[in-house]
Amino acid sequence: EIFAAETLVLPNTLVKKQDDFKSISASANDWIDMEECKEENLLVWLHKKKTEGYTIVGLEQTSSSKCLTRFNFPDKVVLLLGKEKEGIPVEFLSAVDQ
Repeated sequence: EIFAAETLVLPNTLVKKQDDFKSISASANDWIDMEECKEENLLVWLHKKKTEGYTIVGLEQTSSSKCLTRFNFPDKVVLLLGKEKEGIPVEFLSAVDQ
């Protein structure tokens, strides 16, 4: 909600039926579009978004990370979130623009 996202892309949209997801998402799961993209198809999906004019921005906490509150987001952006402990898998970093 805080990013005013239009769509949430998940590896499995069945997660929205789980109680823990419902409690965390509050009412967002009622109004935000959700799209499914399996991890094995994610790189192709990211490259497709790039051809549609989107900038891929990777969000993870590293020693070279920029402050999110001072980041100037492009008009059309895909926010790629990493896994909880591992961050963004290396095979997807090649698609990240920033």
